[in-house]
Amino acid sequence: MDEDQEQAGPADTTHARELTEQLRTAIEDVRTAVLVLARRVRAAHRARVWTVLGHRSWPAYAFAEFGIGRSTAYRLLDLAAVAEAIETTVQHELGVSHAWDTTDLVLPVRAIADLKGRTAELTDLIAERLTEAHQDAGSAAIPAETVGGIVAAAVAEVRARPDVPAVELETGPAPDGTTAEAWRRHVHAGRDAITQQRAAQLGIGTLALELAPAHLSDRQAEDAGLTRLANDIGITTDEILACRRYAITSDVRAMNGW
Repeated sequence: MDEDQEQAGPADTTHARELTEQLRTAIEDVRTAVLVLARRVRAAHRARVWTVLGHRSWPAYAFAEFGIGRSTAYRLLDLAAVAEAIETTVQHELGVSHAWDTTDLVLPVRAIADLKGRTAELTDLIAERLTEAHQDAGSAAIPAETVGGIVAAAVAEVRARPDVPAVELETGPAPDGTTAEAWRRHVHAGRDAITQQRAAQLGIGTLALELAPAHLSDRQAEDAGLTRLANDIGITTDEILACRRYAITSDVRAMNGW
């Protein structure tokens, strides 16, 4: 009988412990795989591997090489962005990286829909909790499992937060007359607007890269014609350079100040 085949009856204590350890190992393997996936997606996108291999775009590359559809290809980028934001926050607050790898958190692709557009909210909460933990620890280092627990709890809390004020859910319309449905429409419209803005910025950045490839410095990119292109589409040189950095890194923080 295959060792993974389910037994007909209940397991004894020894077999139950054996199965539990196998499950623990499988969960660790999944956790590690997700983190490795996020980092490798990020590295591949930054390197613009699709251009080197002759594909017209990231989605086309993902489909041709891995059989992954367009929406999943972009969700993988979202996964990588969330993972990087968490990693950067931990490193900024504690001066170490990868300490959150020990967390019970797994960032499945299906969870990214809940976190998309809320990355700043998530990292602000993680930073706040890490600061508190650092103050409590004094000069002692914060254990890796504590960092992981903070990250996992923050992700769960942000995912669980409603789109509408809690008072409205229990007592009816808010004092200004805003209803739950109106509030949801307002929040979703705001998120849609941000999504559309980011898509436009990424499109401009991709266009800029066609004129000034990623290996050129900002100054060289300006000399390659980006200033003229910026004037043609009605934005500043600084803005088109920011879009180009966004397209190169996939890091939305490149657009700060837009």
